Amino acid sequence: MKLSYHISIATMIVTLGICGGTTAIASPLNQANNNRLPAGAEVLRANDLLNRGQHREAAKAYFNAAQIYSSSDRDRLILQAAELAVMISDRALTDIYLSALSRHLNSENLIRYRYIQGQLALLDAQYKEALRLLPKNITGVPEGLQQKIFTARMRAAQSSGDPIILATELILQEFKLKQPYLVKLNHDRIWNQINRLSETNLDKARNNVTHPTLRGWLDLNYLQRISSTDSAQLNRNISKWQRNFPRHPANERANKMFRKTTVIPYRPTVSEPVKPIPMPVIKEAEITKPINPNKPILGGVTPPLPRTIKRVAIILPLTGSLSSIGQSLLSGIKKAQRDHASNIHMRIYDSNSDNINAVYGKAISDGKIDFVIGPFSKDKIAQLSQTPSLPVNTLGLNYIGRLKAATGLYQFGLLPEDETLQVARKMLNKGHKRIAIVVPDSSWGRRLRNSFTNAFTRNGGKAIITINYSKKGTTYNDIKKALLKKKDKIDAIFLAASPSQARAIQPLLYQGELKSIPVYATSHIYSGLANQYRNIKLEGIRYTEIPWILEVSKKGLPQDSKFPRLRALGMDALMVAKGMTTIVTGSALNGRTGQIQIGPDRVLHRQLKWAKFNGGSPIGLSE
Repeated sequence: MKLSYHISIATMIVTLGICGGTTAIASPLNQANNNRLPAGAEVLRANDLLNRGQHREAAKAYFNAAQIYSSSDRDRLILQAAELAVMISDRALTDIYLSALSRHLNSENLIRYRYIQGQLALLDAQYKEALRLLPKNITGVPEGLQQKIFTARMRAAQSSGDPIILATELILQEFKLKQPYLVKLNHDRIWNQINRLSETNLDKARNNVTHPTLRGWLDLNYLQRISSTDSAQLNRNISKWQRNFPRHPANERANKMFRKTTVIPYRPTVSEPVKPIPMPVIKEAEITKPINPNKPILGGVTPPLPRTIKRVAIILPLTGSLSSIGQSLLSGIKKAQRDHASNIHMRIYDSNSDNINAVYGKAISDGKIDFVIGPFSKDKIAQLSQTPSLPVNTLGLNYIGRLKAATGLYQFGLLPEDETLQVARKMLNKGHKRIAIVVPDSSWGRRLRNSFTNAFTRNGGKAIITINYSKKGTTYNDIKKALLKKKDKIDAIFLAASPSQARAIQPLLYQGELKSIPVYATSHIYSGLANQYRNIKLEGIRYTEIPWILEVSKKGLPQDSKFPRLRALGMDALMVAKGMTTIVTGSALNGRTGQIQIGPDRVLHRQLKWAKFNGGSPIGLSE
């Protein structure tokens, strides 16, 4: 029998009673083996392989051991093997193991089965499906399994990109938080998610939501928005809300809202913490220890993060071919220091050397430092990554992929994949399912095309036509002709282009029969430098943009850097360093380059704003 989350498991779900409603599930037995596996030499051998981190071999050993047992013990061992197969992202192996399960699983094994199905959905970025599959009510199952399911549900909610879904999950899991400061952080994160909603989406949510706690949060947020400029009206609205929700967890926030507050667009510390539950990367088949709220969500041993960052070493290319980039980054770092971190002392080093380890070593030996920002070039970050463990937490300002070696090394930069994923989600949320992809025929174009296509198609979208253009081959008029042939079959266009390419292509798309087809793009279509005469040609494009560009444009100020986005990256780099102790626990920084959060393997990701051009200038759009 083939068991996959793509295939209905309704029969099993009904049998379970939505995971625990009517079926009593036995409490964990007092065994030495926390995984609740049957005893036996074969199982002990598999446990040993698992303890040594040999997950594939352990999965095979558990599966082989299952053949010795019968009934629920056999199913438990098969599920252990399948779970390890999911952990190493081997879907085919997972399906082989699951196909060997018996047709009737007991209550606990059925929960484990649904957990694995949810993990498969997460593996395929089907986040809403993962939440549907992962059980909600799991009272009575082993503590380790409970924590794994809670963690998987939170990951799915966070990855969905839907503020309502994440706020709902934060509310559902709040009962697990016993310490008051964790509860407060959870409330802050719920509020932060609701703040992300546009007025239209907030109204829609208030009309559709039935969960009373979530409805209370939504109503309070709505009241703040409609009466934020009238203190008397705000106070009356809050009093009425408190009468309707006398025991609501947001009452503490409501009390503080009685006083008029000032909204600061860029805060020097991590704002609106988004830490519902510390969320470790699961590396073992079973979590059996309580989560330490002070431990980062990342695996591996990292240098301790000081509570206060006072001394920072800056390592950037200040001479040589990359000096203009290094100077832009340094300019941003210095601006952030002046505006928000005047107490931080900086030592600056030029990375224009063949031996970055020598430069790094000098920065360490010159005197005590709390954090290192830099280097920028990928080859130098790669050199540092070969060090087993860096002595000081270090923020590389670029990406080299998954870090296999050095602990204490973080990656942060202007990652194009952050934007393509955001564009794909936006287009799908807008109902665009059949689209055209227009990208340059270059390594950069292929990178954006592959990233966008993967994110778009794995969530139900379909690319009807992909056009790879180049100066030597396809002309810009050829793009228009190809799209006209498919205009009745597509409902949107994804465009990857440099500023000059976008200014040449968009005027051809924003006219005639193609004008009604929306065009979406990443921030690469705009240099960030104001020029209304040239940028008028970008009218009609919806694109991702960093908050700094929109803020400067709104004020009508000129950019004081040749590379404004790199300058903004420098600003955020210092603020990330200052707030890293909170960021590693899952909090977000509302930065100049976007909303910044940390992901697996110490990689920082950004959520950008949405913008369009009006009269040749970029203006922000609501979510």
